[in-house]
Amino acid sequence: MQHLTLDGFGGHRSRFDDIRLVHELVEELPDRLGLTAAMPPMLLPYYNGVEPDDCGVSAFVFLPGGHLTLHTFSYRECYFADLLSPMAFDEREAVRLFGLGLPTREQTSITTERRETRQAPPVDANEDFGPHLFIDIDGYAGPREMDGLFALFDTLPARIDMTPIMRPYVLRSRLADGSGVLSAMTMIAESHIALHIYEASGRAFFDIFSCRFFEPQAVIAELKRALPGASHRVQLAARGHCYRTERTTRTREHARTKRWLPDGVAFDGHEE
Repeated sequence: MQHLTLDGFGGHRSRFDDIRLVHELVEELPDRLGLTAAMPPMLLPYYNGVEPDDCGVSAFVFLPGGHLTLHTFSYRECYFADLLSPMAFDEREAVRLFGLGLPTREQTSITTERRETRQAPPVDANEDFGPHLFIDIDGYAGPREMDGLFALFDTLPARIDMTPIMRPYVLRSRLADGSGVLSAMTMIAESHIALHIYEASGRAFFDIFSCRFFEPQAVIAELKRALPGASHRVQLAARGHCYRTERTTRTREHARTKRWLPDGVAFDGHEE
């Protein structure tokens, strides 16, 4: 199970806001890597974040047994991509293709097998963009039907204090050997939550990427209750390492967009 994480900083705001460009990138990249998509791309433009510059496009596509996700942040001029696949792919070519579609001043990528330990810096809330939590489950004993998995993902964000921005997407696909995989994805304001259940082996692969820092032990304990199994292998990695110094800040632009407001009136119309 190959997992590529890719973070880019210092790109072009117009590209990060270009829905057609993001769609083409997510649609074409699997095919150019010799992978097979199991659905057309799902895109969610996002311009109502709690933070003024939490805006951009979130997109995903399921692969049989895996997924490709992309989150762009146009004001911050950065993006975060994930490619998880049971089929081997050329990670250098994947990074190159992302660089062609979304050129940036800096790219950082890590590719690992999910059974290996990720060689990533520890999470630093003062410097990083956010945490990425991976849980590999043997003897998965949670919901294994589409309705049950949908119901679980419909309530899971609230159980771990996350904010869903879409209803869950659940899909059953088949690997090259004919065995089935049940996959679920939901986009959250904080980024995404995904799960892939390999029906024949009973193995499951879960991950949650969040731009908001959380208390890891509390979230891990709740996820283990929601996703029971014989054993859980947990890894926590930082995304957007050194984000606080690499990100683009648009404080002046935020202020300019609110100049029409009377003094003492907040954006929602309530007096401060």
